[in-house]
Amino acid sequence: MEKLDLVGQTFGDLLAISFAGMKSKHSHFLCHCTCGGEVTVSSSNLKTGHTQSCGCLPNKGNTRHGMRGSPELAAYFNAKTRCTNPNYEDWADYGGRGIKFLFISFEQFYAELGPRPKGKTLDRYPNNNGHYEPGNVRWATWEEQAANRRAAQRRTR
Repeated sequence: MEKLDLVGQTFGDLLAISFAGMKSKHSHFLCHCTCGGEVTVSSSNLKTGHTQSCGCLPNKGNTRHGMRGSPELAAYFNAKTRCTNPNYEDWADYGGRGIKFLFISFEQFYAELGPRPKGKTLDRYPNNNGHYEPGNVRWATWEEQAANRRAAQRRTR
């Protein structure tokens, strides 16, 4: 019985985000799917490619929100990963300093922000030290984000 660490690795449309325990002599991992779903999968099914999605692939891309592959879904998962995955390269600047991802679903996230305007990315505003949560996120230009950085906020105090 060997405990594997696959956290942070991608298998098809699945990103292993946390160890979920041992079952039947195999490590199991909680995985995020690119469609927005979550599923727990054994390490053997991930490594062999037997499981590559949460079950959405047989539906040929039809997901509950229809946003598979969208920049909004990518922003959702990137922000969530920054706050929840200690193996993420920028973890220390997000989850490592206590910033949480508090949206309960992609649908809630999208309802808060709407479509991403061209040239804008996700920003925590008005409180850059706050959590990713309703009322503290916006789509912003790089210039707006630069003015909202921790270093910029310190200079204006």
